[in-house]
Parts: sequence; C-alpha cells; structure tokens
Amino acid sequence: MTLDEYKDHIDFVLESCPDAKPEDIAAELARYENEFKIPAQDAVHSVIRKFKTTSDPPSSTKAKSTTRTSAPQKKVDRLDELKGDDKNVVIEVKIISNFSRESTIRGELRTTAYGLLEDKPFEEGSNSTRWEYKDWGPNQNIKQGSIVRLEGVSVNEYNEKLSLNINQNCNVVVLKEGVQTVSEPGEPIDIDKLPSDGPACVVGRILAKRDDQIHRRDGSGSIDVVRGKLADSTGTISFLSWEPVNFDVGQLVKIDNATVKSFRDTPEINIGRATKIELFHDASFSGVEELEKMNQVDISGLKDGSRDVNLTVEIHEWEKRTFTRDGVEKYLWSGKVADNTGQCRMSAWQDLPINESDLPVCVKLSGVRVRAWQGIPDITVDRADQVEVLDDTPWEGNVDLENQEFEISISELAQGGGRIGVKTEGVFVSIRDDSGIIMRCNECRRTLRDGVCSIHGAVEGIEDIRLRFVLDDGAGNISVILNSACTQSLLGMDASGIKSRVEELGDDGFVADLRRRFLAKKFSTSGRFLKDENGSMFIADKVSVIEEDAVMMAAEIRSKWGLN
Repeated sequence: MTLDEYKDHIDFVLESCPDAKPEDIAAELARYENEFKIPAQDAVHSVIRKFKTTSDPPSSTKAKSTTRTSAPQKKVDRLDELKGDDKNVVIEVKIISNFSRESTIRGELRTTAYGLLEDKPFEEGSNSTRWEYKDWGPNQNIKQGSIVRLEGVSVNEYNEKLSLNINQNCNVVVLKEGVQTVSEPGEPIDIDKLPSDGPACVVGRILAKRDDQIHRRDGSGSIDVVRGKLADSTGTISFLSWEPVNFDVGQLVKIDNATVKSFRDTPEINIGRATKIELFHDASFSGVEELEKMNQVDISGLKDGSRDVNLTVEIHEWEKRTFTRDGVEKYLWSGKVADNTGQCRMSAWQDLPINESDLPVCVKLSGVRVRAWQGIPDITVDRADQVEVLDDTPWEGNVDLENQEFEISISELAQGGGRIGVKTEGVFVSIRDDSGIIMRCNECRRTLRDGVCSIHGAVEGIEDIRLRFVLDDGAGNISVILNSACTQSLLGMDASGIKSRVEELGDDGFVADLRRRFLAKKFSTSGRFLKDENGSMFIADKVSVIEEDAVMMAAEIRSKWGLN
C-alpha cells in the first residue's frame, strides 16, 4: 500500500506520536498486514505503542531520578521462554477460559477477569503450555475460544508459579473470534462435574489433610504447602493449598475462587491467596465414614497422579530391592497386587508386616498415592501405618492372576488408561510393513534400524519374529503387537517355517499375504494394554481368529432391521 492508502491510519498514529515519520508508520502497518495478516485498522494501536517506546527520551530538564523508560519489547512463541521478571511481552495465545469477578482493590470495587490461556494457538496437535492470566481491564477482546495477540503484558510469579498480567494499557489484537462466557461466581458444583482445568467452587467434607513441602528446583529452599482430599456424594478430589488451611478433617467447607489443574491424569484443586474457604452447614451432607465407604476405589478406577487413595488389594508377589542413591544404599519393597477388577504393581518405602511365605495376603490401603508407568497404575506406600492386614478378602476366594481376564471393548481401552489381564475383540483392518522377521539388539532387545540400535549403535543383532496390526470395533481402534510365540500360534507354523515363507515371498510379499488372509476378519486377543505420552499399544499373550457364520450374521441383520 502507498502512503495515500494508509493516510487515515497514519494521521491517527501521528496524533499520539507526532515525531514519527509517515513512511515508517506505513512500513510498520504493511508489516502487520503481510507478516501477521492483521488489517491496518486493527494494528494501529500496536504501531502507536511501538513508536511511543522508540521515541526520544524525556527532556534533560527533568531530574534523572524521575525519568522512566519502557522495557524493551520481548516477543516469544512459547510461554516456557518467559521468566518471572519479564515485562512488555508480545505473544499469541488461545483463551481457554474467561471468567469475571468483583473484588475490592485499594478500597474501590472493581471488575476483573481471569482464566487460562494456551500458547502455540495455530499448531493443532502440538504440545502447548497453559498458564493462568489476570485481566485487569477487563478487555472486551478476551473471550473464551478466541486467539489473540497480547502486546505489553507482564509475567507474575507467586510461589514459583508463573502467570500473565494483562494490564489496562496492554493491547489485545483479535486474530480469531471467540465467544463470551457467563459464569456464576460462588455457585458450587458437584466434584464429578468439576473441569479438568479452570476455576472452581465446591462444597466438600475434608477427608484428609497434611502439611507438606515443595522443594525449589534451583535448590534455594522449599515452600510449605497443605495437601488433602475433599469428598461429596459424587466423588473425591485432592487439593493443594499454598496457604494455611485452618480446618480439620471431617469438617464441611465451601471452597470458592479456587483453580482446578490436572496433575498427570488426575484433576486437583489449587488453593491460593484469592481463594475463600469457609465452614458450610448442611445437615443432610454425608459424614466421613459414609463418604469414605462411598468413594472406596478399586484397581480398575486408579488414575495416574491420584493421592490419598483408599482401596483393598491382595498381594501376590513381594520382594526387597536395593539400590544406591547419592552414594547411600537404600531399599524398596515391590510386588504385584490384584483385586477382582484388575492387577498392578505396588511399592513400599518401609517394611510391611508381610511374610513371603504367607502370600497371597489381603491388605487395606489408606491414603496411598498412584503413579503410572506406561499408563499402568503403580501404588506407592510411603508409611507402614497406611497398610492394614485383613483376615479375608471382601470378594469371594483368591484372585487367579494367571487366568484373570476382563473383557473390555476396544473403544473403552482407547479412551482409558493402561490395563493388565484384559481381553478384547475387533476387526483386523491394517498390518504394519515391518511385520515378519526383525533384528533386535543383543544388549537391550530394541528393534534395529538398518543394523543400528538407538542405544548401543551398530550391532550384529539377533533375529526375532513379530506382527504389528490394528484392530477396530467401529468406535475405536488399537495397535496390537504379537511376539514370536503368538505369531507362530496364529499362523500355524514354527519359526523355521515362517522364515522360509518370508524368504519365498520376500518381506513385502509376506505382509501382503497376511493382509489377504486376515483383512476384515474378527480377532480375539488377550494381554496387556500399555498407554503413556508416547501412544498406546496392546501386547498380546493370546490371539485367535473368530470364525463367524455368514448365514447366521445375515439372519441377525435382517432381524435387526425388520427385513423379510
């Protein structure tokens, strides 16, 4: 565009920045249009801000002590690039939530807004970071779901938590419109309806509370916090308070203006300076014992990151492991536990009143925490007093680990976490080209790529047999891995026969033959389902083709649709 085409916008900028050159203003407006796709009418405030920060310093007649200069502009793409003392920041974000509230500031009743925002707003599927923000305006351009360019915001740090301050003099440029949300502050909701991220108001009974410390990453000290658990008739949730909690276990409280954040896979209430906690009176609210019983969990309901968990399990394996940390030899007890809904691992940092000769032993666990490896829960016992040995199991008989299987649909597996001892069914829809004969590292058994191990480099390797295919049930799908034994069982030939078949048909021909044999057939498979941040995979122990009667299937379809 020429100077004439930008004339109205240039005149507007010159009213605030009379020393700026018209051609420089035009160039900056053109840059916003070309680089950021922001129309000139939306960019004028940003341009004014730039020329104000680059204008001449105040007259020398003013005392140096009163001279103020703007902080240099810091443009970033990621929130992780920011530090606690950064000011005049420019960043593009997506507004995840936006809520308003009234508060008294310096004796004046003011309306402010707050919520969550996320970086990398235009990169779908990326690993974005979310921060809290406070909008002191509040700015009408900040709406839930909108993508905005924030100019001149600052970083706030409190208890090692970073957030953004959107001050009244900041510029907010809308890159994509969102919708304005309406919130009712102070209205509590049920625990099972709390969001995984966002503001929260909840009424619950305190089931657990303990003092804890969070150690600073830089080694400069620690922060005193309070951890605990709340419950209502719909569920339980852990809380983390950065302020003292002057209420006792068993008391019913209302927590307003808190924030829910997800720790691993588990939501947790964060209580800060602005959170209000007060006693709540409800004669019909369930008591501690009733809530404890109501919210007892089993292995199938464990989630990564859960704290203060109560459950009953049966210990089937238990052994002592020693390790060295910081030059000091330490030990840890670990083993396999189960109930009538599943099985997982359990670790203990103290000696438990359990003899290996007495296994299996049924125990009641109180206030334990859960961490997951590949999505499969691992129960952690920190103190011996968290374990009570029971005379009998609350279910009939002992759990048979070898034959324990739970039938779960593929869609349920795909939406949930890792599980051990599961059985599922689905249609064979795809097979990976790297199925058949593979080479493994003779040190770590990782699959070699062109004779190279990702850990040990170029190695000779050892041969192995593996199939990788996808099963689908119409509502979800999973990737399945068959080891050598399962592959031999499915194909009905031994290792030498499979190797001869691959040599006869070639790698591609062998995979094409498997596609011809199994595509669209229904499979049943049993084993372990692993799921973590890298993806999910079903490791099969058993697999078979389900032979279906075509005549019977046709009759069922006709009956379902009312056909003659």
